[in-house]
Amino acid sequence: MVAAVLSAGFYLIPEARFSPAYWTTLGLVTAAGFFPRSLVTILLRAPRWCWVVSLLVAMASFCCVLLLQTPVATAAIFVGSLSAAFLGAGLARHLAMVDARLLAWGEDGLVPVTRDLLLGRVTAGMLHDLAQPLNVISMANGNMRYIVEQLDIGEDNRKQLLDRVARISSHTEAAAFILSLFRWFGRDGDKERSALNVRSALERALAATKSNVRHHGVSVELEGNALEHLLPEHHGALEMMAVAALLSAFGGFIGPNNEKRKGKVLLRAAMTPAHVVVTVRCIDENAAPAPARKLDHATLWLVEQVAIEAGGDFRSMLRSAQPTRFVIRLGRDDI
Repeated sequence: MVAAVLSAGFYLIPEARFSPAYWTTLGLVTAAGFFPRSLVTILLRAPRWCWVVSLLVAMASFCCVLLLQTPVATAAIFVGSLSAAFLGAGLARHLAMVDARLLAWGEDGLVPVTRDLLLGRVTAGMLHDLAQPLNVISMANGNMRYIVEQLDIGEDNRKQLLDRVARISSHTEAAAFILSLFRWFGRDGDKERSALNVRSALERALAATKSNVRHHGVSVELEGNALEHLLPEHHGALEMMAVAALLSAFGGFIGPNNEKRKGKVLLRAAMTPAHVVVTVRCIDENAAPAPARKLDHATLWLVEQVAIEAGGDFRSMLRSAQPTRFVIRLGRDDI
């Protein structure tokens, strides 16, 4: 597009047809459009001394433009423009890396964020490896029940063995449910066969985060007139945002010295003319606002982008005088 605009300048400015500098600029812009991206990535990883050399070359080239006449000035413009473009691309990359570090600024910087992201990537491939042993255990447990029922033993011994078989079965089903949470986390699933409503999204988020509560003194309540509202398009987005909010909410009930605090987390889903609004409130055992753990900047920024894609927003409201910690808004699909 830039090359097309510069080409149009030949008709608007007739003198440009005879300007070597103008032709050089047009050639550089056109060449940039065909420059391979893979080579750009390699160039931007150049050693530090290359940036200093490029700066000196650019300064010397533009000085030559002012002091010398064509055609030397034309060559100087060409060399200086290449050096300046290289410096600009490197500066943009450096600023992007600085922004990423600022987003994840904390005690450990980018290390925990990167670890969590990579853990999510490798988990997807490990789910199948975990599902196979569970299937074997489930089949073996079923065979064990059949064998125990056929054994010629006393009823007391039979009852004890069947109780153990039932306990193994319940733990296997719980593990399979956890695998299902991993597999379908943040996804909408089958829209025709699944009840993709607000309640199911919040319940799945709660099931995925309840292990972060280190004691049984924290209860969770779901309320509101929007729990049965269907979310065929944004079910996964709500689940991800609810998980981020619940991680922060549950973290507030663990003190700095790992002391356990009792309280309640209230999830209220309400309908507005254009949005579904979910508020997350934290209350301690005395019905006073409970503290909440602040989300790291990287996670908060990512969740905000998910909310924007879903036509809503995600707001963190960590105020000590109010129990509301997070407000999640999603655009309604039925309007």
